[in-house]
Amino acid sequence: MRYHRLTYRLCMQHSLNGQIENKHPHLIEIEIVARKKKEDFLEFASMDSILEQVFGSYQYQYLNEFPEFGQNTSMEHLGEVFYVMVKEALEKQHWKFARFEIRETPLRAYAIVEEEF
Repeated sequence: MRYHRLTYRLCMQHSLNGQIENKHPHLIEIEIVARKKKEDFLEFASMDSILEQVFGSYQYQYLNEFPEFGQNTSMEHLGEVFYVMVKEALEKQHWKFARFEIRETPLRAYAIVEEEF
């Protein structure tokens, strides 16, 4: 099988206690691995466009203000919320989701795997 792996960089701010005066910035990386459901021509532009639609509105924003996170902006919770969004968006465009990883540093990552590749 053929897979695409794409990394999206999201510049965001959050505070773990929900206090805006304690907000601080992060550059997080979100890596997605997926494949087309049909063995068609595979192109990164299609997947890139989908990820931009999912993450674009969060770029340079204070994530605690978004109701979808429920004031919980831990890396694990962000991962769970973003995973659902990405999976739904990819599947609408006939992609099969395989793996999601979110990391704030190369040493701290949270991953969800549906399909081994």
